[in-house]
Amino acid sequence: MHEVGFPVDISVCTRLVPTLFFLLVGVFYFLRNTFAKYFDIGATAADSECFDREFAAEDCSVFEKCSRCKFLGYCSAEWRRDKISLKPREVLFPYDEFVDYFKWDNQELAPCGLMNCGNSCFANVILQCLSWTRPLVAYLLVNGHRSECMRYNDWCFFCEFQTHVERASQSRFPFSPMNIISRLTNIGGTLGYGRQEDAHEFMRYAIDTMQSVCLDEFGGEKMVPPCSQETTLIQYIFGGLLQSQVQCTVCSNVSDQYENMMDLTVEIHGDAVSLEECLDQFTAREWLHGDNMYKCDRCSDYVKACKRLTIRRAPNVLTIALKRFQ
Repeated sequence: MHEVGFPVDISVCTRLVPTLFFLLVGVFYFLRNTFAKYFDIGATAADSECFDREFAAEDCSVFEKCSRCKFLGYCSAEWRRDKISLKPREVLFPYDEFVDYFKWDNQELAPCGLMNCGNSCFANVILQCLSWTRPLVAYLLVNGHRSECMRYNDWCFFCEFQTHVERASQSRFPFSPMNIISRLTNIGGTLGYGRQEDAHEFMRYAIDTMQSVCLDEFGGEKMVPPCSQETTLIQYIFGGLLQSQVQCTVCSNVSDQYENMMDLTVEIHGDAVSLEECLDQFTAREWLHGDNMYKCDRCSDYVKACKRLTIRRAPNVLTIALKRFQ
């Protein structure tokens, strides 16, 4: 049996090994960058928590992730601007920019009246209030919503309201808000043209519609986490936090619940003759007893308790509705 040997040059091997190493590293990064165009490589658990909802257009023939941010989708078949996004950020509208709008002051801007279009006084009064909400008007006149609107083929209340504000800022005489009044059903499903409606109900529909429009830019309400929904321009203006606190009289356990508020509804009853007294009644302690006893989690029983509503975080622009009817 003969053994066959091959001569090995140690110096050649010494030079060959580093060459092969760098060649393999180059191939690895080439393949990684290529796959990164189509797959989300290196995503962490934190990434999935911050961006737990990704947009995927239904029946879309062209959809891929951006190789840089991984969270921007392109769909030429569905979107005119070729993009729809849940942008990789938790804050939807910069608060510093809102502060600038809040401080905005235009001395030349003067009030302008609105003509009654037939039982439209309920809407006119709200349009007048919104038209003089400083940060909202500043945003519409300085920046504008129309250029950012995602409702291409649908009627948009925010776009129409921008037109309304622009017209009010330039007109010296009362004008008709018919472009908005004729679209009441688009603002609120129960509202109707020519009928007497509730002003507070119209205001709620109008503000909620503008909030919904703000979320459209980021894929809609279902695509945006609740915490991020509180960072829109509309939330910065009207949004606050209401606290409901209940204390058990047996074990002194305190239960706190928080609810987002866009306005405050207070009742007029008793001897209340001023807004301050109405607010005192709104925040007054209420005893839960008799048929309205409180189920305490610690006591595991129905007990007498004390409940109180307070404003945990006040809105930058507080809207108060007075309930004049029983």
